[in-house]
Amino acid sequence: MRIILILVAVLAFLLALWGPPLMVARKFWLRENPWAFRNLRFVLPAQLVTAVVLAFAAEFSGLRNPAAIMAGTTLLVGVLGAGLLALLAMWGARR
Repeated sequence: MRIILILVAVLAFLLALWGPPLMVARKFWLRENPWAFRNLRFVLPAQLVTAVVLAFAAEFSGLRNPAAIMAGTTLLVGVLGAGLLALLAMWGARR
């Protein structure tokens, strides 16, 4: 039972982190612009590293509610990654 809970938590984390950039990449793909998928190989690992580093920083900084800070930073990194991916796709399409 514990392993199922861990798998659900990891799936929710990855969905919150990588969901927005994948939706942006799909939107650009439907507009016949493949540049977003080319940049996913850089954006997704950078998001994962950033979210994990910020989660450890929230845990070890001694703040009152590190779980809420971790959830907030995960959502924020996901949205910022989607914005970065959109900018990279528009810039790549102009070249």
